Amino acid sequence: MTTPTPEVVTVDGEEFYQWKTVLRIPKNWTPESGVFIAVAPPGGIANFPAAVQGENGFPPEFRNIDVVELDPDDPTPMSAAFTIVTPGDSTTPPIYDLELSLRSGAAGADGTMTLLDASDLDIDPIADGYIFAVKDLGSGTWGVELVAQKVGDTYWPTTVTVLSNASGANGLASVTIPSQPGPWRPVCHGQVELAPDGADVQVDLVARLNATDGSVVARGLGLAGGARQILALAAAPPVNSTAGFGEVAAGTSQVIYFRAEQVGSGLDTYDTISGRALFSVDVKPVG
Repeated sequence: MTTPTPEVVTVDGEEFYQWKTVLRIPKNWTPESGVFIAVAPPGGIANFPAAVQGENGFPPEFRNIDVVELDPDDPTPMSAAFTIVTPGDSTTPPIYDLELSLRSGAAGADGTMTLLDASDLDIDPIADGYIFAVKDLGSGTWGVELVAQKVGDTYWPTTVTVLSNASGANGLASVTIPSQPGPWRPVCHGQVELAPDGADVQVDLVARLNATDGSVVARGLGLAGGARQILALAAAPPVNSTAGFGEVAAGTSQVIYFRAEQVGSGLDTYDTISGRALFSVDVKPVG
């Protein structure tokens, strides 16, 4: 295709190339058609592109996104509304707020749970404090069983005896622990203020299991001499106790006896101070 040599013309003192051109406008053009213009020199074709690609701009940023949840049966249409906060420029992105109205999902139908081959759960009624647990049935088979939760509680006495001019071993308080669904141990806490009546006496505070002469499951060591002192229990078995020391079988209630017991053969007596004694027992599940 050849292009004629353009004519040089001068307009307002400035030279321009000038071609004789053909202007074409579609015959069936209407206001709804948009605009189409084609200009070309004789023997040539030219067009005006609709748009020219510019440089990449900044992606918008959102300051706040507020979601309005609609009920499943709410007839309000879902919507999204943008509000420009900062228009942005050649160096900063535009900033918007967005408000969304979205409908929540409808509630599903109630389901059911079936435990297959759970014949060991035929318990009616199921006692409080029991839960389902996985059980190894052997040969690679697993099932479920109902077991007691390993959760204890705290118990304390209703009265405390005050001792005066006492000697030997004497009871201070007792706490009855009801039977538990699983094996347990008592964890005993307590303290008492002791006032010796002379220097020739030494007294320990002890907690005994199941009898006034039962196993000592906690002890507070007293000092010899006439000084007033606080005896506090340490909830610990005696040194070298066997593995099952202090353990109580499931379904068995027990009584914990808190006692002041004289150590040795001192000749003086001792007193406890009214209102200066505290005792409690925590149940600690075993296993």
